[in-house]
Amino acid sequence: MPLLLMLWLSSSVVVPKNVILVKGATPSASDAVTPVPEQGSVAGGRYRNAYFGLSYPIPAGWTRQPEGPPPSDSGSYVLALFAAPRAHVQLTAQDLFFGPAARTDAKAVIGAARKALPPQYEVDGEPSEVSIGGRTFQRLSYTAPRSGLHWRIFATDARCHALAFTFTGTDAAALDAAVAALNGLTLPKPGAVPACVAGYARAENLVEKSDPVFTTHRFNTIPVRVIAGRDGRIKHVHVLSAFPEQSQAILEALRGWRLEPYRVNGKAVDLETGIVFGMLRPRG
Repeated sequence: MPLLLMLWLSSSVVVPKNVILVKGATPSASDAVTPVPEQGSVAGGRYRNAYFGLSYPIPAGWTRQPEGPPPSDSGSYVLALFAAPRAHVQLTAQDLFFGPAARTDAKAVIGAARKALPPQYEVDGEPSEVSIGGRTFQRLSYTAPRSGLHWRIFATDARCHALAFTFTGTDAAALDAAVAALNGLTLPKPGAVPACVAGYARAENLVEKSDPVFTTHRFNTIPVRVIAGRDGRIKHVHVLSAFPEQSQAILEALRGWRLEPYRVNGKAVDLETGIVFGMLRPRG
């Protein structure tokens, strides 16, 4: 996968590895009511994200750090970062519609992290499946012997994203407390959100379509998530990364799209899928 080409211009921001951020490209949405992943908030000692239906209890003494960068063109998010004196936890999400083709779920994401681990690190716990708060997580833990830094990564699947909690630090007790807080994590049950289907907006499922008209020629990749209603009409558009004029053209075009209704057990349901405009790049 290509390395980071353009850094988000802030030294206080944590940027995920192996993603492409395009200077000037930002996320946008067709309305301000429907939740999107980058709109998490903190209140009452918990981090909440309405898009994922996520609620995470922040350990006592941990504080929220500056906001992360906007979504990358492969759907990589830094949702939140919390820190204690000698430890921190970073909550990230990888959109499985637009990320590397081999990373199809949380298990594959953890497997890729293990494979990419440099030999100087000591693996404390090989990738394994664990149950936390009644939910299945994939776990990986390792240590940098020279620095005494510990990493503990827990990932789970949510709404066609791999959500990952990465705990890092030298204070083992603080890390244990943060990991234990995962037992208070809440996520919605299957069926509580639109059905996620990769690649559904292909030719055989399109009833009506109009292409966006771009007034400028750019060479960026534009990932777009859409929610279609039971009638197949597009009722919400989330542009993850695009220049403002590109977003406007896409929003105008998608208002006229209609898909074949998606059915589960013969019944039409709301559908969420991904579309890529602009320049396609390999998902290797």
